[in-house]
Amino acid sequence: MLLLVGTIPVEDMPLTHGQCKYEGDKLIIGGYTLEQEYVTIGTAAMISAASATCQALNIDEPYALVMGDTGMGEGTKSIFEFLINEVSNLKPKVLTIHYILPSRDQFLKLVDTVDNLEDKPFFIADAGALLNAKATGASKKFDMFTPDPGELSFLADQDAAHPAYVQHFIFEVDNTDVARLSKQAYDHGDTPRYMVVKAAVDHVIVDGEVVGVVKEPLIPALEAIGGTGDTITGIVSALIFSGIEPSDACLKAAQINRFMGELANPTPATGIAKLVEHIPEAVKKVVS
Repeated sequence: MLLLVGTIPVEDMPLTHGQCKYEGDKLIIGGYTLEQEYVTIGTAAMISAASATCQALNIDEPYALVMGDTGMGEGTKSIFEFLINEVSNLKPKVLTIHYILPSRDQFLKLVDTVDNLEDKPFFIADAGALLNAKATGASKKFDMFTPDPGELSFLADQDAAHPAYVQHFIFEVDNTDVARLSKQAYDHGDTPRYMVVKAAVDHVIVDGEVVGVVKEPLIPALEAIGGTGDTITGIVSALIFSGIEPSDACLKAAQINRFMGELANPTPATGIAKLVEHIPEAVKKVVS
């Protein structure tokens, strides 16, 4: 099972879990359907991208666990309570946690629960889960992070308790900085073994070292479109679930994300929904 977890900013969305399927203008999760703009916001964008990738690879659809949360924290709390009790029964092969609100005790309890499973899943964090992992000292219990340059700067600042207080000026992170910051973060224990750093040039990191970069195709408009980092996280989760080795999956996910953009021919005003629909064709260009 590919298990994808996170909150969605829909106020009345109940705790929802089940197989999910992306169908262009809607995302079906169990018995719940997200439509229109909600299909490609944050966690939903990740799930949609993962579903589209699984469809292209002809493998089992992802299983999602989500709940609405507009900032009060109830969705995050309910998700953690459910997952702590049920993850051993769900038996995921890959587990990716995305947008959650800050939490310490429940988060660490979940991480320890996953870490103690007999068949431990490949454990991925992005967005709020990634920030929680660093802030609570739990980074090494994950297998992969998928940060953007701002999140990487936070990981690399050993003393920062929040991304707003990083010492490095994130808007000046260049390709040289990605290598340096990745090594710095890894050396003081704030990253797992694998990372894909999502930027104008994507970097694949293994044990703190750059093992590959992806520059082409270069689609400048992608940098201005919100959600293109979320899609990489969904794509790489699906590729690892399919059996592709993690560092190779990172390279392929970055390539697929760029081909998705090339096929969509976007402008900075293009919505992420118009890009996700091109993922199956992009997958076929990269994965033989």
